Order: sequence, then C-alpha cells, then structure tokens
Amino acid sequence: MNKAIEIMRKALKGLLVATIILLAIEGLLWCFFMLSGKDLRIDPLPAHPEYQVVCPLGNMGKLCPDQGPDYERVHPEVFFSQPTKPRIIVIGESFVYGLGIKPEEAWPKRIAAHLSTDVEVLNFGRCGTYASRLIPIVEAAIDLQPTAIIIATGNNEHTMTSFFTGPLGRRPLLSYKISKFLGGFQGYGLLFRLLVGGEGKAQESFERNDIKLDNDIDKQVYAARRRPPNLEMFPNLVAGKEVTRILEEEQRLKELIFAEHLRYMVEQIQQNDIKVYLATLPQMPFSPPTLSGIHADNEDEILELLSQLQPDDYSREVLSTALQQDDKVAFFHYRVTQNLLQQNKLEEALVSEQKVDSWDLAPDATPEINQIIREVANNYKVPLIDLQDKSNAFALRPGDFYLDSVHVNEKGADQIGKWVAEELQTIFE
Repeated sequence: MNKAIEIMRKALKGLLVATIILLAIEGLLWCFFMLSGKDLRIDPLPAHPEYQVVCPLGNMGKLCPDQGPDYERVHPEVFFSQPTKPRIIVIGESFVYGLGIKPEEAWPKRIAAHLSTDVEVLNFGRCGTYASRLIPIVEAAIDLQPTAIIIATGNNEHTMTSFFTGPLGRRPLLSYKISKFLGGFQGYGLLFRLLVGGEGKAQESFERNDIKLDNDIDKQVYAARRRPPNLEMFPNLVAGKEVTRILEEEQRLKELIFAEHLRYMVEQIQQNDIKVYLATLPQMPFSPPTLSGIHADNEDEILELLSQLQPDDYSREVLSTALQQDDKVAFFHYRVTQNLLQQNKLEEALVSEQKVDSWDLAPDATPEINQIIREVANNYKVPLIDLQDKSNAFALRPGDFYLDSVHVNEKGADQIGKWVAEELQTIFE
C-alpha cells in the first residue's frame, strides 16, 4: 500500500513539474511572438472569408456581384456612401434576400412602407450562405453608418457539411472542443507546424477530395450531411442508433459554431454604437421530418413500429407503444402532431412540432437555433423580433404566408415588414 502511494506521489510530482515547464515554455513563446508580431494559435475552423462587399460607384456604392459559391446571390443595392436619411441595414440569408419574390417585395423593403418616418432600408441578404460568411457583410454594414442593423440568420447552419470525418468524425463535438482548447496554445501551434505543416484549420468536407470512407457507419453519416442529403443510403428514411448519435452531436456542434459567430457579429456592431436587432426565423410548421433516428437498443422493433405508423389508419395504441420505446424519433412526434391538429389543439400541436424539428437528423434549422438567437439577444441586451412566435398566427393557413418551408411569399413578407417596423418605430419617437 505504501509503495503504491509513493508511486502515485512521484507521478503527481512529475506531472506538476512537466506542467510548470510547459507553462514556462508557453509564456516564453507568447513573449517572443508578441514582440515579433506573430501568432501561431490555431482556430480549428476556417477563418471567415474575406471578400469585397461594397463596390464604389462614384460618390455612391453598390453591393458587389456575387463573389462566393455559385449559389450565393445578392441584390444590386445602390446607395450613397454617406446616409442622407436614417439608414436601416438587414443582414441574413435567402429568407432576408426574398428568394422566390421580387426584390421590392422582400420584407426588408416592406419595412419602410410601415414606418411613419422616411428611412432608407438596404437589403444585405445573401442566398445560400451562413453566419461565418456574413461577418464581412456586418463589417461592411458598420462602415455605412446605419442607424440600426437587423440580423436574421440561422436557416442554413445545418447545411454546412462536416469539418471532421473518419475517426474524428465519430465524435465531432469532442474533436472540436479538444482542437479549440489545444489551438489556444502557441506551443501547440508551433509543434503542429513543425510536425504536420500548414495552419491546421479544418475544411468543410465538400471542399476536400481526400475523404475515404471504408465502413457503412461513416458512409451513412457522410450521406446524411450532404445538402441535399443522399437519402438513397436510408431507404426507410431512418438512421440506426450509432449514425443517429453522430448526426445529433454534429447538430450540436453546428449550433455551437453559430452561437460563436452570432455573438461576434453583435459585439462588433455594439462596439460601434449602432443599434442592433436580432430576429428569430419562422418555419412552415407541420412538415414531415427528412430523416428520423433511432435511440432505443432494439432497432428492429422501432423499424417495425415505424412501418405500422406509415399508413393513415394506424392504431393509436401503436403510437403510444412507439413513444414508450423511443420518444426521440422525429416521425413518431410528427404523428403526434397530426393527431393534435385533428383535435383542433393548435397550441399543443405547435409544441409537438418543435420536437419534430429538433429530432430531425437533416434539418434546415432547429428550434435550438432560434433559442440561441433569443439567448444572445437577452445576454447582450439586444431587442428581439420574435418572427417565429409571431408567424404561429399563420400555422393553419401557411399558404397565406409561406412559399416553402423557410421562405415567405409576398403577403408573408409584407406582414414581416409590418412586425419589424413596429419594433423599429421606437427609434424614431
């Protein structure tokens, strides 16, 4: 016993000495690199892209033509370099851009029609992008001296493909957290460059041509992460337990990354004394999930219950049994939602709908995204425009509001413009 205690004591002492030496080396590296103007720390994710957002046009400016991936689009907004009236800039993705309707019908342009004050509203929506690619747009918007900036983003965060594949991809959230921790040390950055080379930044999997998958689990995970997902790998639209775990961990990682980027954008705007508003994102309710996952140990039993629930004449007892076996299957909750709607229980159906979206393994967005927006607004004392909550008024007649699951039609855009204007009106009173 005494010998074991002595060994443990020596091990702890060695660990302490090694830690002190490593911290001393890290301190020396910090001093050296601060004096030399270098920084070897490694962020595991790629830096946000650098591209020109505003192109000069005499004493005016305009949004530059698309400089991102082919699917990204911007409206050719033209404006004076210096604002001549209160200027509002709206930043986001295709929901802000107004995909499917005319530029003048998009909801940012409808804000001015519902304000009692003469204002200039610029639509800086960019199709097919996500929060990290919006950072240069926020920085450009700040330089245009707006009265307020509205950020409505988050619909595309889950369209990012994975940053981790293979063994690291089996635990994507843990891989990211470890990489983030180690990347904060200058010594790790130096060692990485000496042994591996390069900057150590991850790439989205669609940008890589070195991915080799040699087992069914990794192949299915990779297929589900495609946008659109390759559902041929899931003939019954259900993922097994291990694939489910990996994909759900991947979703939590993307939400963590989204929160980091959103906080950064809010901080940059507030540091320049510009009013910032955050908006949640409406989604057409009651759509079936793209891909359900299995959490229970008995996968065959869940598959059998799913097959029994596919026809419309299923027994309520089957659904009750299914929920008892696995209450995290998106399709099970979709059936619950349909039952509640048939009973005219709209509020309960909307609560159930949140579970459908949350457990869907291939979502456009999740309820967690909107919750992050709410939390950031609260933490930074930023006014929140809860469009997701307000849009529930159209839940039973989505055709009056939506074009598809995330884009609104002309009537929906006008209604959003009115809601936003009501929130902005206090600036001008």
